[in-house]
Amino acid sequence: MMESPDDNLDHFALGYYAPGKGLARDASPYAEGTDAHARWLAGYDAALRGEPEPSRSDRASTG
Repeated sequence: MMESPDDNLDHFALGYYAPGKGLARDASPYAEGTDAHARWLAGYDAALRGEPEPSRSDRASTG
């Protein structure tokens, strides 16, 4: 499957703030199976668990 281009978007943060914008978990704008999709879902799930958003440098070091 083709990966999304490196567009300097913070996919985790976009997913993290999605629940607050009223978006459902399945509203990810990225194709399933891509790294961007996985990061968006990870951010979304972290927000639902009430976890504080890690700094951008923390996310970069985890993948």
